[in-house]
Amino acid sequence: MKTIFACILLFCGLIGFCHDSLDFVFPVDHQVRLTGNFMELRDNHFHAGIDIKSSRGVTGDKIKSVGEGYVSRIRITSGSYGNALYINHPNGYTSVYAHLEEFIPEIQEYLSDIQYSLESFEVDVYLPDSLLSVSKGQKIGIMGNTGRSFGPHLHFELRETKSELPVNPEKYGIGPSDSKAPVLQSLCIYNLDKYGSVSDTEVKYFNPKKNNYRLYTDLVEVKSNNIGLGMQMYDTMNGSTNKNGVYSYKLYVDDSLHFEWKADVFSFYESRKINGFIDYERKKKYAQKIYLLYKQNCNSFSGYKDGSDGVIKLSQGQQKKVRILIEDIKGNQSQTSFVLRRTADDLQEAPKADFDCKDIFHQDQGIFSLDFDKETFFSSRDLEFESGKKEVLGQRCHYVRVSNTVIPVSKYFKISCPLPKDYNEQWTIVSTDSRGRFVDFGADTLDNRLYTWVDQLGEYYVFKDKLAPTAEIINIEASMSKPWKIRIKDNLIPDGRVDDLYYEVRVNGQWINMQYDLKNNVLVFDDFDRLPQNPSSISIILSDNCGNQKEIVRNLR
Repeated sequence: MKTIFACILLFCGLIGFCHDSLDFVFPVDHQVRLTGNFMELRDNHFHAGIDIKSSRGVTGDKIKSVGEGYVSRIRITSGSYGNALYINHPNGYTSVYAHLEEFIPEIQEYLSDIQYSLESFEVDVYLPDSLLSVSKGQKIGIMGNTGRSFGPHLHFELRETKSELPVNPEKYGIGPSDSKAPVLQSLCIYNLDKYGSVSDTEVKYFNPKKNNYRLYTDLVEVKSNNIGLGMQMYDTMNGSTNKNGVYSYKLYVDDSLHFEWKADVFSFYESRKINGFIDYERKKKYAQKIYLLYKQNCNSFSGYKDGSDGVIKLSQGQQKKVRILIEDIKGNQSQTSFVLRRTADDLQEAPKADFDCKDIFHQDQGIFSLDFDKETFFSSRDLEFESGKKEVLGQRCHYVRVSNTVIPVSKYFKISCPLPKDYNEQWTIVSTDSRGRFVDFGADTLDNRLYTWVDQLGEYYVFKDKLAPTAEIINIEASMSKPWKIRIKDNLIPDGRVDDLYYEVRVNGQWINMQYDLKNNVLVFDDFDRLPQNPSSISIILSDNCGNQKEIVRNLR
């Protein structure tokens, strides 16, 4: 028996991968192919699960519970996870199934009763363990494209039930076969000053004529005594061409492990730490995904392995051997190695940044005040501020600009200004997104001041929103031969802490459950059995975050 156990350990060590035995089954019947893997890099967050492709590229695949347990939560949202189901298992884990088209009848009926009793399409319901039990492999719904999904797929998660921390499903056997090693694209060399800020960046490429990711020269000369490294890279899997995230990296200096990270588990509370985990500036400017192989001095992300911060220190003329090992969860590896040498041509020492990321700081700019907590930024920064007035959607608005959008922010910071003389709830604070659309961040009041919390740098305007949302009736035929559809729209896009448009639809005064397709800004209704007898009129009420409201009434006969 001891011999068999020893052989198992040796086998695990040779292949680099053995998952914990939780006796889960796959949530789909077809081959598992991923369009996204655990902790891959997304906009402002780590991906919390795996995205499983549809078998035929359309909705409708059967979705199964990966284990026995009970439905612990049903969450319905217009964006985010769309129609999502949570199942608690007796082994201490919770499985999550998002973007479903619909649930099985007993779950769907329970949900519908809740929605009608609350008169709300969006619900978040926690269930007792005795209400809806499921068995391993039991059908629970069908694959869909609801919420913030841009193609039919299943977003699947595993979480530790007590801590609610998401864990890597592939570590527990739920994932595809994979014999492909990660792909390395380029190496970034960051010359850091004594305060940890980047003074200069060099990009090195791999020689395609050499094997095993060799640079054009094995000797890399640097100008600073503090060096950080970054790697542009991705991983692919069998049966898919998608460029997914890598599972782990290790940085060795002079044959000693210097820095390490693995995509095993993380906390939702640390999702925005991704912007310090990557080269945020190059992502914004060039859409490159570069993993930083060092920890910035105000990055408190807990996912790094204990040890050094990854910064390589070199004295004048000193050189050190560097090896970078990249690995996927199945043990497929890619690596590169080279020598760093510090030259006598030092960078000119930059002065200390105006704002120390370890301190709380306050800035007054024009009529505005800005308040930043400790570790709002990942490293110390020189920030630029500007204020004045600008034309915004036909209004002359006060604005404040905080540096530029290529500087990453770790947490929310506060913007405030005096209340306008004609203040009412229509006043808010807005900005623009990368497509030039106006985005509403909302505003509250305290001590005769208007304020909001934002999580990105840029330009912000104090704006009075006087326009109500609009509604376009696509179809409300009394024959009920096809789904009713109503397109709704507003002049501002909700963001941050601002809710989506509020809507209420009633037939003969009775509330009906119109589903909100946020991607297309369309309300959809086809549950005609829930209509009152002899439906004669429909009323649609829309309101936005600023209290602007519109009502439309139409006859159905």
